[in-house]
Amino acid sequence: MNKKISEKEWGWKKITGISGFGSLLPLIIIIIFLSVFTETFMSVDNIMQVLRQAAVYAIMGVGMTFVIITGGIDLSQGSLLALCCVTGCLTINGTGNMWLGILAAVMTGAAVGLINGIVIAFVKIPAFIMTLGSMYVVRGFTLYITNSTQVAVKHENFKFIGQGFLAGIPVPVYIFLAIGIIAYIILSHTATGRYIFAIGSNEATARLSGVKVEKNLIKVYIISGICIGMAAMVYLSRLSAAQPTAGQSYEMEAIAAVVIGGTSISGGEGGIFGTLIGAVIIAVIRNGLVLLGVGSFFTQIVLGLIIVCAVSLDVTRRRLAAKK
Repeated sequence: MNKKISEKEWGWKKITGISGFGSLLPLIIIIIFLSVFTETFMSVDNIMQVLRQAAVYAIMGVGMTFVIITGGIDLSQGSLLALCCVTGCLTINGTGNMWLGILAAVMTGAAVGLINGIVIAFVKIPAFIMTLGSMYVVRGFTLYITNSTQVAVKHENFKFIGQGFLAGIPVPVYIFLAIGIIAYIILSHTATGRYIFAIGSNEATARLSGVKVEKNLIKVYIISGICIGMAAMVYLSRLSAAQPTAGQSYEMEAIAAVVIGGTSISGGEGGIFGTLIGAVIIAVIRNGLVLLGVGSFFTQIVLGLIIVCAVSLDVTRRRLAAKK
């Protein structure tokens, strides 16, 4: 009996010890609140809409998780989302092949990520400055190649990616879960994952331990770019048109999802599970505020406060841990 109890206790501790597990409680509380104070939040159609929106935040957040764990940041994500949408759309329209379009979007994201990574790793420009510059350059280039006009997707089957269902569940949910699982395996069960955490914990120590810091930093930003390419295809498929202004402030939603999910903004700690939950929380809050009739400006205020509170809690926790 005691052995069974101890095994159950150990299993529960293992579950609750998962990075980001604590973010489930706020999600449950928010869902209960919105279920009580709105009439349509728990409707099937609304839940499906929330999950579709969460998918884009989640996929972007997965890429941002890799970056933030190293102690970096990627402010170019929103602009890159727009560029990937445009390159994917133009390729689909030009070739009639949606798979080539998806490949073009992913390769575009990877290429920009590669450039960011090389400059950050070898030129030693801080990630904040480099990706801030990339944000403006990429957005400007996207506006230039589209002449500031949206481009419609001319491929009916492509819409299934963002608008379709499998077994009653939106296709984007399967996509972000698949990407989340792959990312979890990389972070938790590969040498690359261990190196990423080591760099975020202490870059100098990681370097002395034989970790190829520059190589792994480049990998991280390429992964971020690939995730943006995938998120862009879900986003493009939902809207059926590539907008050069798409993704504005989406990098902030991705950052919010990551920090809400328990990843330390200082680097060295975090996980994918928490980011996925954080993305759902962001989507639920956005949807809930609309149902409550709150203006869009208030949504930005709420998200900003959430980021500040999450980072403040992380800093406080680290200070208390350092004193012990």
